[in-house]
Amino acid sequence: MVLTVNTNIASSYTRRQLESNATSLDTSLQRLSTGQRINSAKDDAAGMQISNRLNSQTRGLGVAMRNANDGISLLQVAEGALQSVTDALQRIRALGLQAMNGSNGVNERQALDREAQQLLQEINRVNETTTFAGRKVFDQGQSSALGDLDQRAVLNSLKGFWISEGEQRVFDALGLRADGAELKITFSNDSSSQALASVSYTGADGSGRVLNQVLNVNLAYFDASSLPDGGSFPQYTDRVIAHEMAHAVMGRTMNFASGLPSWFIEGTAEAVQGADERLAADTAGGTNTAAIVAAFNADDVSGSAGYSGGYAAVRYMHDSIKAAGGRGIKDVMGYLQSNPGSTLDQALANGSRGAFSGLADFQTQFSSDAASYVASLDLTNEDTGALGGLDADGGPVLTAKSVLLNQGTGTPGSQGFRLVEPTLFDDTAVGGSALTQFQIGAQAYETIQIGIGSFNVEALALSRLSLQKTPGLAVMDIDDALAYIDRQRGYMGAVQNRLEATISNLQNISENTAASRSRIVDTDFAAETANLTSRQIVQQAAQSVLAQANQRPQAVLSLLA
Repeated sequence: MVLTVNTNIASSYTRRQLESNATSLDTSLQRLSTGQRINSAKDDAAGMQISNRLNSQTRGLGVAMRNANDGISLLQVAEGALQSVTDALQRIRALGLQAMNGSNGVNERQALDREAQQLLQEINRVNETTTFAGRKVFDQGQSSALGDLDQRAVLNSLKGFWISEGEQRVFDALGLRADGAELKITFSNDSSSQALASVSYTGADGSGRVLNQVLNVNLAYFDASSLPDGGSFPQYTDRVIAHEMAHAVMGRTMNFASGLPSWFIEGTAEAVQGADERLAADTAGGTNTAAIVAAFNADDVSGSAGYSGGYAAVRYMHDSIKAAGGRGIKDVMGYLQSNPGSTLDQALANGSRGAFSGLADFQTQFSSDAASYVASLDLTNEDTGALGGLDADGGPVLTAKSVLLNQGTGTPGSQGFRLVEPTLFDDTAVGGSALTQFQIGAQAYETIQIGIGSFNVEALALSRLSLQKTPGLAVMDIDDALAYIDRQRGYMGAVQNRLEATISNLQNISENTAASRSRIVDTDFAAETANLTSRQIVQQAAQSVLAQANQRPQAVLSLLA
């Protein structure tokens, strides 16, 4: 062995090991004091990068959960406000039913309407002032979410009383009731057409009963402010509908397609609701029947004279059969209904109690007697001349307004048809156009969007609600508004459940992400404590060995002594 003084290899080696051990000991102490395995990039560069991404995700998930909870809170505020709107609507509905009762007069209905109008203003206030964290919760749009107001008014009038009262008027006047076939309702808006309403069909069965009937209402002539009668004096909308319902009922009960002349079809429909004012206009007050007789003989109903001629002829037929001991026009209609495929000629020959031998005989008699017969009619009183009324049968006075009372018949919708209603709005749609976005993920644009619609009076199609004139229609409108709100509340509840499910999922992901990060970053205290103890022992041993290594050069001095 070579002994040296200047260079102590053993000391240098021991010192190096001591320094290395000291570094490891420092690392163990740092990990144990911070609780983290990775305290700087040098500890685990890849692990640090992964752990930082996991940390971002965990923090983002925490924010997402708070966002989702805020969304639930916003929806709870909205639903709470809608409960107050629902309560207000239920109260208005109750007021409407009360206003429909005949025991209430004009003053009572005015008082009921005043309360309803105040409640409507409260609904507007709730829609405008409901806020969450300073922002308005509901959309502030003014357009109806339940369809066009005029269309709604027409449809509700049709379902509420026009169709059912028209059918009842046909039954009272003609003794006919439809057989449960479909009647489709459609709307048009054609100011170039003179027809306020019309019934059309496609095809017929072997007995001439028509198929696929459609009742079209021309909104160009409808004024919602004129409800419940509609239109203007004397040709109110309800009377026009009664006219068309006569066509529809006759179409399903007899050989309508080929067994009846046009004057009879239109004249009968006119007699159902009365047409004295038309007949007076077309005959100069009953003094000149040339035009209506000419139209009758030509079976031309292209103009008003044709309608008046048919109306006068049906009234003449009715009176003649009654004079012969029959029930009037009901005898003819009964024969046509009971004998499928029969014609008017056969019905007159067999159902007129001998008043007429057939259609030709009737035409001859009426043409001869038309002038004197029309002159004998009272065309100036209030009665419209409708069958069953004062002028035609000595019954109650049936004026242009009272011929159909527009109070319903106790059978909502229809008595003889299955109504197929037009779709005025999407009754499955929920939400609103003003979208609210909830950030419910740890990454940008992990969102869900919801729309909370407007719930003001305009959006609920209640801006024209009146308990004075049309309490029944008001109740129907309230029912639609309540159904709309229920759909929206159901939608809000579904979104709340979705957000709660989202929160549960976020919590699960957050827990697993935190666990993953912990496995990478956190110190294993058991292993690190064992490592610390080992390093401390080695440190002490190294210090002792270093002291001994530093003593080795002293051996050289003994050689010099």
